[in-house]
Amino acid sequence: SPLEETDRLPTLFGGCLVPWGTARGALVNIIVIGGGRVGATLASGLASDGHDVTVVEKSPAKVLDLAETLDVRLLEGNGATAPVLRRAGVEAAEVVVATSDSDEVNFIAGRLAASLFAVPRVVVRLRDAEHVEGFTALSRDHPGEHVCVNPDAAAVDHIVSLLEVPGAVEVGSFMDGELLVAGFRIGERSDFAGLTLSHVQLMFADTTTLVAAIHRGESWIIPHGAEEMRAGDLVYFAVAREHLGGVLSLVGEFQESRRQVLVAGASRIGLELARRLETRQPVTVIEADRERALRASELLGESLVVHGPATDQALLEEEDIDRVATFIAVTGDHESNLVAGLLAKRLGAGRSFALVDNPALATYDTFGGMGIDAIISPRLLAVGLIRKHIRGSKVRSLATLLEEKVEVVEAEASRGGPLTKAPLAELGLPRGVLVAAVRRGGTLLVPRGGDRVEAGDFVLLIASADTAPRLDAFLND
Repeated sequence: SPLEETDRLPTLFGGCLVPWGTARGALVNIIVIGGGRVGATLASGLASDGHDVTVVEKSPAKVLDLAETLDVRLLEGNGATAPVLRRAGVEAAEVVVATSDSDEVNFIAGRLAASLFAVPRVVVRLRDAEHVEGFTALSRDHPGEHVCVNPDAAAVDHIVSLLEVPGAVEVGSFMDGELLVAGFRIGERSDFAGLTLSHVQLMFADTTTLVAAIHRGESWIIPHGAEEMRAGDLVYFAVAREHLGGVLSLVGEFQESRRQVLVAGASRIGLELARRLETRQPVTVIEADRERALRASELLGESLVVHGPATDQALLEEEDIDRVATFIAVTGDHESNLVAGLLAKRLGAGRSFALVDNPALATYDTFGGMGIDAIISPRLLAVGLIRKHIRGSKVRSLATLLEEKVEVVEAEASRGGPLTKAPLAELGLPRGVLVAAVRRGGTLLVPRGGDRVEAGDFVLLIASADTAPRLDAFLND
């Protein structure tokens, strides 16, 4: 069958081709509270992985909508009440995830799951720092893993990471910040255009640098040594931070001489971003609402706050948009963010980022061909953080690349664990997996098929979204 033919594809270790196995991790009984964008995206992914998923949603209309798109159990009701949680099967649940739009609902649901029903793993989506502090303090008295995920904080972290890597569409930080997975569009004049991956391996033979994934047209490729990079490709590199400069020079990206950042929107994300940046570079915040603009000027120290809409061309020109290194639109209106981002780029901004959480808009085709350099999706960032905790204690970091087609997992190898049983080529890892790097002590390594993972090593694996669930059997004892 076509599936069987595809299943013969190899596993990759630094470009080495080896056979693969079929082992899968144990499936997990999961309750997701809240059927909004985060909850629905999470439930869809977990169900695709084969997990046993129940979604609890208070809105009858939303339950009907979810029934048309999700292949999971649906329960209408308030997930912050004990009777509804019992009806959802909480006493048999291994994981409860509270992802509603209300911090208070998530807080109560998480506390009920942890304290009343002793669910071993509880993940709650909280935006307010005071709620995070309270939940964390209360969780110390109960066994199990109880964690908070803040999508706004994740968005700020992601934007700051992008600002540190010129030209990057996405950036993920792994191995305690020593290793980056960064995506770049390959231009006609890029030195990488026309090179095969084996050429890249020779060019970076003495460094921890390799091509991790390629997006071409509508396809994602976990590449092999003979794969050629082409102009127009979106290419993801796994590279040690200290060697990033070499990749940037060949991509054709150089350090921006301009330093000014213009943030559109004095939202929670916009304010925190301005706070993070204003001590090291000039920051201007544009806010259309007068009261919010006044409040922002009181809360921020060094940043300049301007009242007006970010889609006003005259206002952007008045703020010298052509001297801005990066324009970042993070208002609550995602369509306006796209419009403002495109306008800023047309008027001369060096780079343009837009916060867009609408799945219909946040696609490569939407922004890649229009001039937006990067889309910020708190929804996808939150889902990635939640999935990390669901995958198990040995998973240290997890990120999904553009359009959720590729997953990057950093895991710790335990003594006697599955990753240490044999040389990499003999472990039977799933097909199409790239073992991108191993950190042993203070040293980063690009492993080969004959290498072994040792207890205490940190391993970075890259796989297609379809293959990623099969990794679970290798990531936990």
